[in-house]
Amino acid sequence: MAQEEEKTVQCLTTKEIKALARPEFQKFPERFYPVETFKKLGFSRSQCPKCNNYYWRHSETRLTCGDSNCEGTYSFIGNGVGKGKHITYAEAWKGISKCGYKVIIGFEKSLTSARIPCTSIKRYPVVARWRNDVDYVAAGIFCFQPYCVTGELDPPANPLICPQFCVRFNDLDNIGITGRHYSGFIMLGIQVFNYPEKYTFFKDECVEFNYRWLTEELGIEPDEITFIEDVWAGGGNLGPSIEYFVRGLEVGNMVFMQYKTYHDGTREELQIKVIDVGIGLERIAWLYNGTPTSYVDTFHHSLEYLKGLLNIEINNEVWEKFGPYSCLLNIDEVEDVEKTWALLSEKIGVDVDTLKKAITPVKDLYIILDHTRSILMTITDGSLPANVGGGGNVRNILRRVFSILEKNDWWKQITMEQFLKIFEMHKIDFDGIYGKFPEYKSFDDIIKVEFDRWKNTDEVQRKNLEKILKAKKGKLDIDDWIVAMQSWGIPADRISEISGLPVPGDLYYRIAERQERIAKAPEVILYSTAHLPETDNLYYKDHNLFDFDAEVVDVFSNILDQNKRNILILNQSAVYPTSGGQQHDKGIVRIEGIDTTFHLVNAEKVGKVVLHILDQEIPGDNEALKGKKVKVEIDQVRRNQLRAHHTGTHIVFAACRKVLGPHVWQNGAKKTIDQAHLDITHFKSLSKDEEKAIENEANRIINNCHGINKYFMDKAEAEKKFGFHLYQGGIVPGNTLRVVNIEGVDTEACCGTHCDNTAEVGWIRLLKTQRISDGIVRLYYVAQERAIEVLNDEHQILIDLCSTWGVDQGSILSTATRFFNDYKKLSSTAKKQDQQILNLQMKYMLKDEGRVFFVRSEQPDPTIYFSFLPQFAEQMQQLGKGVVFLGSNFVLGLLGDPQLLQVPQVEDLCKEMSKKEVKKNTQDKVKFDFKIKGKKPVITTGVLQFSITGSDFNIDKLSEVLKAQGAIELE
Repeated sequence: MAQEEEKTVQCLTTKEIKALARPEFQKFPERFYPVETFKKLGFSRSQCPKCNNYYWRHSETRLTCGDSNCEGTYSFIGNGVGKGKHITYAEAWKGISKCGYKVIIGFEKSLTSARIPCTSIKRYPVVARWRNDVDYVAAGIFCFQPYCVTGELDPPANPLICPQFCVRFNDLDNIGITGRHYSGFIMLGIQVFNYPEKYTFFKDECVEFNYRWLTEELGIEPDEITFIEDVWAGGGNLGPSIEYFVRGLEVGNMVFMQYKTYHDGTREELQIKVIDVGIGLERIAWLYNGTPTSYVDTFHHSLEYLKGLLNIEINNEVWEKFGPYSCLLNIDEVEDVEKTWALLSEKIGVDVDTLKKAITPVKDLYIILDHTRSILMTITDGSLPANVGGGGNVRNILRRVFSILEKNDWWKQITMEQFLKIFEMHKIDFDGIYGKFPEYKSFDDIIKVEFDRWKNTDEVQRKNLEKILKAKKGKLDIDDWIVAMQSWGIPADRISEISGLPVPGDLYYRIAERQERIAKAPEVILYSTAHLPETDNLYYKDHNLFDFDAEVVDVFSNILDQNKRNILILNQSAVYPTSGGQQHDKGIVRIEGIDTTFHLVNAEKVGKVVLHILDQEIPGDNEALKGKKVKVEIDQVRRNQLRAHHTGTHIVFAACRKVLGPHVWQNGAKKTIDQAHLDITHFKSLSKDEEKAIENEANRIINNCHGINKYFMDKAEAEKKFGFHLYQGGIVPGNTLRVVNIEGVDTEACCGTHCDNTAEVGWIRLLKTQRISDGIVRLYYVAQERAIEVLNDEHQILIDLCSTWGVDQGSILSTATRFFNDYKKLSSTAKKQDQQILNLQMKYMLKDEGRVFFVRSEQPDPTIYFSFLPQFAEQMQQLGKGVVFLGSNFVLGLLGDPQLLQVPQVEDLCKEMSKKEVKKNTQDKVKFDFKIKGKKPVITTGVLQFSITGSDFNIDKLSEVLKAQGAIELE
């Protein structure tokens, strides 16, 4: 139950990796593509005269590859392949719809009844918690990388098909325009895993089954189908791919994964050959029905609902003409967007301004529908809007939606409650594919909090942006746009509104490309243990085993401790190594033939071997030590406390989900002997009432005495039974999971030590909570004996207060309130007196003939001087005077003439004396704000105000330095 900070490395993008492989693939097609199968089906190879890609065609009369960029149009719009028949979004997958006299079989039925039938499985969550290299599922194969691809884990079925919801944030510029682009979409996947010892099917059969679906089920003529040779890369894998097109639309992509790739583009052959077919479900109904855009078929209920609220007409005359040519506006493939708009204007016969004016509202409508659907799926599956990581993309598209509604004045036509209903409409559109969505009580609150943050940060955003615009004379480069969006949270449309600059056409593509270049660096392994036998972990067999015998397997030198030979490897061990955020066991170690008693100070697991790190070197030759008997005694008190804190972490997590909602996922945890903490995903700081409710719920779980079961289970079966909620602590490789089940409360995959019953945890005391980063809240708590100690300490404080104040416990609050109010009154009086004294000192200084003065200050910090001195700056400049205040941890001065003192000498002395880091701040102008309403502040330039902060300043020594420079001491 823990996640650690990871290092990152620069990577080649998938685009760059593909470019490295493409020349070889094109030169030797018979090595990479199913050439003979294409010929058998009546297709021949040709090269497209427009894009120069190689493709396969069924008719010699076809002159281009079939890509819309080469065709110049979507020729199926208004002329669907269904020939006047109609299928719904869900029917394209699920199936059978009566269209006239013929029954249309959906994709699922077609593939599950193929010559080699596929098994249909349920979708995976779009938040990829089983992976440590990506945040979201961007393609169906992501669900099975890396472990199914490497053979470390068996797939849930083989071959399989799955309607997997995916999200990608690199095509945001195209959404609403091209008719086919989405930030979130359902990829109909075919995944096949061919093992060296078991072949299922590969390239030839894959082409056969897809061709059968196109021609026999959808009724598409072979002459209308083209297969384009391509290269695919993603998720650390590479292989040849074949895209197939019909009437200008890419319907699907067959990927044949043959290689593992590294961050620099190098590759090696995979032992397991994998097929990954991706077909956009949104495109099937569109192609079949011939509607103007795929959004019309995909967002049936949500589109009708939203356009009704906003009173927008979609099928206007201009859009009907524009639809077939919308394919030409793919931003990442168009060099000059404005030139393309002009070309479309000429083709349609409408001027550019009229064209954009007609298209833009409809485009914005589609963007809202697309983004809200992606937001629904990412939040439902466990991601929250944030400024960093994957959550940054969620916040980006949500704020983009808010900005579009504001830009079009649509907030005047729609309330927040009506806006939230859009998400409910999306659920209805999904119903025929995914079934009913579970209740999600905190979803609306998440959206409302994000809306408030977007509104309330607007003024700060404007000021930050205006500073850049002023410095760059009204211009912004692509880096400025990205910083403003990702660091300050300003949506692109809002930047455009403030700056008056158009949104760069490829902005979102550039953002996604930069994110792709950053990958998590591989973990550094200090010790090689692959040659050693696996340590038999006795603590899983008997977690109450605290004394055990073992034999020496090897002794290592400690790389982190001057190569001391103090790392002991045993054949078996009941010692729990640091893992899952839980600290290691400690204890006593005795080795046969050695009189020394060793203390076990640390334990780590490397690979399948436990390293026992001792407090001193182990004498003797390694070979002579091997096989020696060893006795180990584990610190039972420490183990029990750590076990209680680990079990308590599961309990606190379950309490958080019950109190706060299903959006809560674990983001990290740590369990030490003194306390534990748990990091959870949550969209705001916890209130005192929420803290109290979580603590109460945790102790209710303890008091209900739930049994805790620990057992190993087949991974596929565990996922099927418990879902991906299992993976709170991150990825778990291998085919077997250790499942920890608190009966009726929580089930997770966890390798830590746990109690047998929640009652053993005793009590949980929540110490504090804090919002450690955007979207992450940390809870600190103690359990069992440590909880009793904390409760006793808290009670003792009450006893001491009663004794000191001479009151009973019932009067503590009223007494403390009275003391605090009296303190505030006295503090206010003291502050006024300090200001009066300071005012007298300044008046004396200004009248005196001396030029520089210093004062020994009794203030705890320089705050009062920062606010008080600027009102005298102008006079001090005119008279050429200066003043310095000396405190035990600060020096602050204001010089009307910067040459009055050698400030570096003072700074050097402060550095010699201070036990803390010394910080210095200087400025050559000061501002004084009058407290009189309407009176403008006075700004004085050409002066020097400086402050030096640290600790343990000797005021006498500082006085001597100032006196040596001619400064006069003021009483």
